Amino acid sequence: MRLFEERGVVLFDAAMGTALLAAGQPKGTGSEEMNNSSPETVLGIHKENVQAGSDVLTSNTFGITQLMMRGDTKGAVSTLKKAVGIAKEAGGGGRPGGHEIFVGLCIGPSGKMLGPYGDENYQLAGGMYAAQAEAGARAGADFIFLETFADPEEFACAAHAAGNITDLPVVGTMTFGESGRTFMGASPGDLMYIARSEKLVATGANCTLEPEGMIPVIKEILSLAKGLPVIAQPNAGQPVFAEGKAVYEMSEDDFIAGVTKLIDLGVSGIGGCCGTTPKVIARIRDIIDRR
Repeated sequence: MRLFEERGVVLFDAAMGTALLAAGQPKGTGSEEMNNSSPETVLGIHKENVQAGSDVLTSNTFGITQLMMRGDTKGAVSTLKKAVGIAKEAGGGGRPGGHEIFVGLCIGPSGKMLGPYGDENYQLAGGMYAAQAEAGARAGADFIFLETFADPEEFACAAHAAGNITDLPVVGTMTFGESGRTFMGASPGDLMYIARSEKLVATGANCTLEPEGMIPVIKEILSLAKGLPVIAQPNAGQPVFAEGKAVYEMSEDDFIAGVTKLIDLGVSGIGGCCGTTPKVIARIRDIIDRR
């Protein structure tokens, strides 16, 4: 993929969900619904990441899969296309310095398990992921970004569907716990097997873990990668709940210290997941540019 071929460490963006909540997202409103009800808010958040120095903007579409699961396929596809358009508008002028920005179509998991252990049908799930990938390609996304998967079967299903319905590159990350496995028991080896089988152009880990906690997982993924670009997108620690809201108390300095170690390991992509902000992305940009 050209994104990883032309740059050193690729900088992804910060958490959209965190920013939307800080911007006053109404209670009970899904993040993806903000593309319709408050597109200027989503656009503004993307632009903050552009100014912070992100190479990649991730579309505000993580919840589209679950929207489809509720039966609103037409509405979900319409919202997805709008979200990609908003990200493209924000990144159209490139980041400071004139560098091109790539838009990744974010596709998240369904929240259900595939059979035989769960009640989600493989073919129906594949069709759902294919519909998202095809709509994203038509809307102008530069690549498909599967993220925060824990079930290896669903991850493989989504990767296969996306890779077969479009010619876009597919990137995919899974989310691991402190045990070094996903809550469904998948290992970094399982991740890498799927990544190679489905010809992903980059893979890695996101969410759940803070930077220091993600180091062992990323080390193992890198040891298996054999040249495949590896991405790390840690959380800003674990949330605590105050007045019904998730608050991430990890200091920026601690987050940056851990991210610096992840970069030193040799990752090809770095970014932030839950609790991270464009301010942190700007600090990571400075670290990358000084190398």
